Amino acid sequence: MRKPAKILSKAIWIAIMSIVSLLFAYPFLYSILGSLMLKEDFGNMGTLLPMPEVVTLKNYAYVFSVDGGIAPLLNSLQRAAWYTFITVTMSVLCGYVLARYEFRGKKFFIISIIAAQVVPSVLTLIPSYILVSRIPFMGGNNWMGQGGHGLINNKLMLYLPLGWGSLLWVFLFTQSMKSFPRAIEEAAEIDGCGFWRMMFRILLPLQGPIVAVIAINTALGNWNDWLTPFLYINNVADSTLTAWLATLTSNLQQFGDKDYPKVFAMATMAVIPPFLIFLFFQKYIIQGIASAGIKG
Repeated sequence: MRKPAKILSKAIWIAIMSIVSLLFAYPFLYSILGSLMLKEDFGNMGTLLPMPEVVTLKNYAYVFSVDGGIAPLLNSLQRAAWYTFITVTMSVLCGYVLARYEFRGKKFFIISIIAAQVVPSVLTLIPSYILVSRIPFMGGNNWMGQGGHGLINNKLMLYLPLGWGSLLWVFLFTQSMKSFPRAIEEAAEIDGCGFWRMMFRILLPLQGPIVAVIAINTALGNWNDWLTPFLYINNVADSTLTAWLATLTSNLQQFGDKDYPKVFAMATMAVIPPFLIFLFFQKYIIQGIASAGIKG
């Protein structure tokens, strides 16, 4: 009697999970199908799931056109790559120092990193905006940061680190390094291995999972960050794909020309890179978080 009951419970569980999966996949499927439709056909449609009578790719052609979304798309890729590089570099170097060296103020620095994660990012929006607008010698500002607009509406704003989120990765790499045997580093030094060679040839390959976690999450976070470019940059060509999508969506709610298929095409392109990254690198996320468990 146990075996049929076990099979029945497993079948029920699979059915429930299948329904939940379909619910989560529904918006993405709706976006894909809607992006393949003409604006006129979508406006006259009232079904739960859009089925295009005439399949068109002109919405995706607009995303990749010079007058469309190719510039914001490239800006998103460059911004994600830049922040991934500097975050991984800072996390590895600072985390190594915190894990291997003793110096005055070390405990205070670690406590400050943890305390910074408690501060909601929304509280830093206004101070950050004032800071960016008052940068000296930028945007017409004098040496006192007055007279101009700083980096507001400047493409360089996309690459200016403002958030506290990267400090979390410093802490996680520090915890991961505490479980890394010192004997490996000592053996490398005895064999004549310098610091940078030891970092690139020994430490980083062995600490690959946590480095992958830092890189993947940083890339995803900056790719999906629409608020920062939305606040600081008004020119679409200097903005990112997600910020441009947010601007266009807000305009659709205000004005009459509601070209939803074009919005769905941009939304689909914005979702595909994070989806592929998570699909192929999810195992590294699990391994990295496990290797960074809190240790004494």
